[in-house]
Amino acid sequence: MDKRQSGYSAYIILGLAALLLALWSLGYRGLWASEGRWAEVTREMLLSGDFFHPNINGEPYFDKPLLTYWLVAAISLVTGNLDEWAVRLPSALSLLVAVAITVWLGLRLWSRQVGLTAGWFLLGTYSILFWSRTGVADVENLAVILLAVAWYWAWRDRPNFFSFLVFYLILFIGAQLKGLTAVVVPIAALLPDVVRERRWRSYLTVSHVLALVLGSLFYLGPFFYASMTRPDYQSSGLALVFQENIQRYFDPIDHVQPFYIYFYEVPILLLPWVPLFAGALIAALIRWKHLDAHTRWLIKAVAMIFLFFSASGSRRSYYILPIVPFCALWLALYVGNAGGYEPLSRHAFSRFLRRLQLLLMYLLALVELASPLIGPLVAAKTGFVFPPGLQLAAVVTGLATLCVLVIDWKRPAWLPRFTGTPSGFAGLLVATTVLLGGYFCWQTVPLESYRTERSFALQLKNKLGDLPPERLVFYEKPEPNVLFYLDLPRPAKLLENSEEAQDFFAKAPDEYFLVIRRKTVESLSTTLPQLARRQPSFAEETFTWQKPSKKLVAYHFGGQ
Repeated sequence: MDKRQSGYSAYIILGLAALLLALWSLGYRGLWASEGRWAEVTREMLLSGDFFHPNINGEPYFDKPLLTYWLVAAISLVTGNLDEWAVRLPSALSLLVAVAITVWLGLRLWSRQVGLTAGWFLLGTYSILFWSRTGVADVENLAVILLAVAWYWAWRDRPNFFSFLVFYLILFIGAQLKGLTAVVVPIAALLPDVVRERRWRSYLTVSHVLALVLGSLFYLGPFFYASMTRPDYQSSGLALVFQENIQRYFDPIDHVQPFYIYFYEVPILLLPWVPLFAGALIAALIRWKHLDAHTRWLIKAVAMIFLFFSASGSRRSYYILPIVPFCALWLALYVGNAGGYEPLSRHAFSRFLRRLQLLLMYLLALVELASPLIGPLVAAKTGFVFPPGLQLAAVVTGLATLCVLVIDWKRPAWLPRFTGTPSGFAGLLVATTVLLGGYFCWQTVPLESYRTERSFALQLKNKLGDLPPERLVFYEKPEPNVLFYLDLPRPAKLLENSEEAQDFFAKAPDEYFLVIRRKTVESLSTTLPQLARRQPSFAEETFTWQKPSKKLVAYHFGGQ
């Protein structure tokens, strides 16, 4: 092996690619979907100085543990600003941790090439980039699960109090980020190795039990402190842990999906690597007896994670996101002829899947290049008009992707040498990363002009002027994203049903704003004729391809 292969340049290149994809234009987009919960809870924590009793609009919201909010708060205190970048940075940094640990696991259990290849596979997976650039706790949860698995493999043959304690601290720190899946998933993934050769017998020690007890107390501490310091707080963190993690698993109140959902959701999460993953799965079934012990453990770990989430009564696509890094390692073994896999060149079906994967990437690059031709067709069919800058971003992204593929075709030894990945796949891995990076880091920027919740909230903030927060009224529920941008010093008023609305209108102050969804106005037209006869003062902008019923509208009563 030459110096370039044994040095650190390949790690540096992968690290720089991960850093760029994690941070480039991270804070440009407005908050969307559940990001507002993390942002608004953190804002109200900073406003009140109380970091143990999460609230949204002054109402208890202990549905998620505390540590994620604390990370966002810490970042905002360091930077001096709580904004979209601060809300998303923990997820982005978790991507870097996840890639690094995936590389380490591949290096520790197989080889340098397997580790680097798995890192590129993970970085080039759509779902991982999507969630790592979203201000929620899912990639943080994934990173901690990987960290626990890596710690086990680093200390597997040295079981002692220290190794046990750190392992359980990792698990319970993860549980304080999102929930108890951070405890169960690593244990489920490691169980096949623990039972192999009766390794579990070395864990039947007093030091192991003591480490578990101390780790549990570390986890329970914030909940106990929260319950003791605010008897008036109308929510119990431990009760919601039970409801959100245990009761939801066996007797879900929502998110009920068929048991087979993950048979198609996992391939979606693995996009665009589905053809190669199908090959890895089929080849593993055929060559099971020839696979080495670590590879068999990895496949069993994937199966255990899949079974754990499938057995839950509450199922959503992103719940099973922690399976993706393990699948990335599996893919790396398959394409790298490692862990007992045979070279792909020996099997016509494997060669076909590689060509199919390559063809898919060429097609995606060509679609990007053809965006100036596709744009008018899309506009005529759906009414969606490409915003300024999107076509340029798409063309440049497609061209860069094709350049990588052509360079790898003309100089097949060049990219493998600098990335440490197998010949025949280095160009595919780098091209996929370029394509997804161009989309997430550049193309989403002009698309932001069609997302209207932030602009509506800022317009509402300007219209409110010096009115006290109590003069802002939300019907049914306040939108956390809107609340975050309003930056109110105190909670707004909430009307939870039509009876409360009627009572409020009967005693309304001389001036106030009412915020409500357009579809709700339609349903309340008979109950609240004041709204049926009145046009909104302003509303979220609606485009032709969107459903106006879901948009927010604001009514200004009284004043000038």
